[in-house]
Amino acid sequence: MTHFLSLTRAAAVAAVAAALIPAPGPAQADDWGALDPEEGGIVELARALRERPERAGFLCWVVYETQKGGAAESAQAFAGLQLCAAAGNAPSMILLAQAYEQGLGTAPDAARATYWVKQAAGQGYATGAYHYGLALLEGRGVPRDPGQAWFWLSRSAQGGDGDAARLLAQSPLF
Repeated sequence: MTHFLSLTRAAAVAAVAAALIPAPGPAQADDWGALDPEEGGIVELARALRERPERAGFLCWVVYETQKGGAAESAQAFAGLQLCAAAGNAPSMILLAQAYEQGLGTAPDAARATYWVKQAAGQGYATGAYHYGLALLEGRGVPRDPGQAWFWLSRSAQGGDGDAARLLAQSPLF
């Protein structure tokens, strides 16, 4: 256990992934000579989410950590976030919203960004409620609605989000 704690985040993700995801079988060449052309990546993630939904949390955590590690502009990482968000993984919903907001791996789209934070908020995810409350407060991707903003920020604060609690305490709007 001590050895595991000394690993970097990337090494820890790789170690856990290697332990939980079965290694691929022998290499198979397609008609063009490419070895295992469908192995790994987005195809493997989609298959794993479809066939082993009980592993969605772990698989999406790996995508989440990959995005945090600097792969945010990768089209494949963006596609992975889309799959994980659609599978119901709230942290992936937040990162997907950020990608839409900042145009990372896709065109900027405030309405889609707000859609995904609303989905995370609807699951009771405090971070999602915070970001959805901010979107409502500022009118980002949705019409401005201070009353609903207060509702979602309050839910976020009740869920333990310190940023939401500070905003509610300091804002003259509430």
